Amino acid sequence: MKFLTDFEKIIKKDKIDSVLVQKNNTVIFEYYRNKKMKEKQHKIYSVTKGILSALIGIAIDKGFIENVNTPIIHYFPEFNKDKENERITIKHLLTMTSGLYWPGNSGMIPSKNWVNFVLQQDIDHPPGKEMVYSCGSSQLLSAILQKTTGLNTEVFAKNYLFTPLGITDYKWNRDAQGIAIGGFGLTMKTVDMLKIGTLYLNNGVWKSKQIVPYHWIEESTSSKVKTDDNYSYAYHWWNITSDNQVGRIFFAIGHEGQYIIVAPDYQLVTVFTSSFKDGATRPLQYFKDYLLEG
Repeated sequence: MKFLTDFEKIIKKDKIDSVLVQKNNTVIFEYYRNKKMKEKQHKIYSVTKGILSALIGIAIDKGFIENVNTPIIHYFPEFNKDKENERITIKHLLTMTSGLYWPGNSGMIPSKNWVNFVLQQDIDHPPGKEMVYSCGSSQLLSAILQKTTGLNTEVFAKNYLFTPLGITDYKWNRDAQGIAIGGFGLTMKTVDMLKIGTLYLNNGVWKSKQIVPYHWIEESTSSKVKTDDNYSYAYHWWNITSDNQVGRIFFAIGHEGQYIIVAPDYQLVTVFTSSFKDGATRPLQYFKDYLLEG
């Protein structure tokens, strides 16, 4: 497979720590920059969002959350400032279209109460009108998950997602209130990121058991908001939507080049962990240039 040889040559020259490529449920390529990278819990940053999305789908399926159209004021009654706020739903948080002003993580992280910080922001746009990428939206989703299930998000994930997948070696950081950080809190091994991608490729099924509802896999990874000519956003997952794209491709991306990429029409799942200070989109470009061509 010359394309894999070429692929390996290019990634070895770059700041990529690990790669797993799986086709037709078989790993066809494995790369670790050194032995430590195989067992390391990698900071997956915003890939956390894609996993949080799965948990929201599970929570809805199990009846803890009514549906994505539930207004978030139902969970945060103190949030009742005006009529615009009352319109913000779980779906708006999932698609980053809440309309709440977002000053960035540099505003939220030093604050004493992250959820309150997000809720206290002004409404910049009518809910559903415009996408603004916000880790604050993810933090509200994690808080909602904990309020509705009575479990910390990490414990809920362990019970309903991680343990069924055999994922045991991970850490999920929390804010000062003990809420698992929804936007960027997870560290996990490369092989376990691949399990998440495989679960999504197989429509939520793992070892003949439905872990995430089939309809949620479809709904949560289908384009909801077009961000530019090449990409769109779903429920905390991204889509490649360029005109020359053959087949559906969706992915979760994290800071410094962490990826879970799923291409159902190719029966392909690819995971990258990286340490880019810039150029974090290069792994996705390598995927398109080498693996899709292969």
